[in-house]
Amino acid sequence: MVNSEAWDLASFFGYAGVVANIGWLVMRRRKYLLVGQVVACVLMFGHFFLLSAYTGAIVMLVAGTQVALAIPLESHPKFKTVYLASLILTPIVCLVSWQGIESAFSSLALALVSVANFQLKEVRQRVLLLMAILAWVTHNGMVGSIPALVSNGLAIVVSAHMLARALRLDKHGGRTAW
Repeated sequence: MVNSEAWDLASFFGYAGVVANIGWLVMRRRKYLLVGQVVACVLMFGHFFLLSAYTGAIVMLVAGTQVALAIPLESHPKFKTVYLASLILTPIVCLVSWQGIESAFSSLALALVSVANFQLKEVRQRVLLLMAILAWVTHNGMVGSIPALVSNGLAIVVSAHMLARALRLDKHGGRTAW
C-alpha cells in the first residue's frame, strides 16, 4: 500500500500530467504535439513511479525518449532509422518490468504511441493515439490511478474531437495541421 505522503506527491504529478496530456492533444502542429507529449511523459513517469507501477513508469520514460526522437522525422527523413531502432525497447520494457497483465496494456499503449508518432499524416496519427489511450484506460484501471483515468477520459473526448476536425479538413480537401 502507498503511504499518504507518497500518494499526495503521486497525485500532484498525476494531475499535472492530466493538464499536460490535454494540452498536447489540442496542438495543431505535429512538433508542438510531440513536445507536449514529452512533458506529459515526464510528469506521468513521476506519477506511476510513486504508485510503484514500475512498468507504467518505465513505459513513460521510454515513450518520452521515443517521442523526442520522433520530433525531427519530418525535417530529417534519415532520422527514421534511429527512431525505428528505438522501437525494440517496447518488448524489452514489457519483459524486464513485468508486473502482471497491466504491464501488457502499458506496453501495448507504448507500441501504439510509437507507431502513431512515426506517422506524418495527421488522421493516421490521431487514430493510433486514440487506440493507445484505450490501452492506457485498461492499465490505469488495473493499477488504480485516478489521475490517469481522469486524463484518459478527457483525452478520449479531446482526441475524438481533434480526429473529427482532421477528418473534416481531409475530406474537404483542406490541409490538415501536419
